[in-house]
Amino acid sequence: MTQVDRQKNHERAIRRMTEAFNSGEVDIVDELVEDTDDVEKTPMPGTSRDRLGLKLKIQHLRSAFPDGKFSIEEITSDGDTVTFRWKLEGTQRGRFLGKQASNRKVSFTGQDVVTFRDGKMVEHRSLDNKGGMLRSRFD
Repeated sequence: MTQVDRQKNHERAIRRMTEAFNSGEVDIVDELVEDTDDVEKTPMPGTSRDRLGLKLKIQHLRSAFPDGKFSIEEITSDGDTVTFRWKLEGTQRGRFLGKQASNRKVSFTGQDVVTFRDGKMVEHRSLDNKGGMLRSRFD
C-alpha cells in the first residue's frame, strides 16, 4: 500500500468515526480504535482513556445533543497522523458537562489530531471551544 493510499484510509476512518458520533453506534469504536489503555489523550471528566472512555464520550454527546451532527470542515494527513477541524451543531436536550438541558440550539468547533498504527487509531487528542459555548449560552 502506498503512503497516499494509507493516508486516504486514515481519512476514511476519521469520517467513519464521525458517523459513530452522529448515529450513536459505539461499536464503530471497536472497529477503528486500538484496544489500549491510553488512546484517548483528552477524555471527558470521569471517563477512562481507553476505547470505553471514547464510547462514553459518544454516548454523553448523543444524550446531551440527540439531534447533534458533527461535520468535518477540513482534514489533512501527514504519514500516520490526521488532523481535522470539525463543527457540532445541535439542541442541548440533556445534561452536558454539569449543565442542565437548555433546549437551545448550539454550535461549537474543535480540532482533533489522531495517530494511526497498522490501520487503527492509537492516539486521539481534541481541542474545542465548548467551555466558551457553555459560558455564553447557558449562564
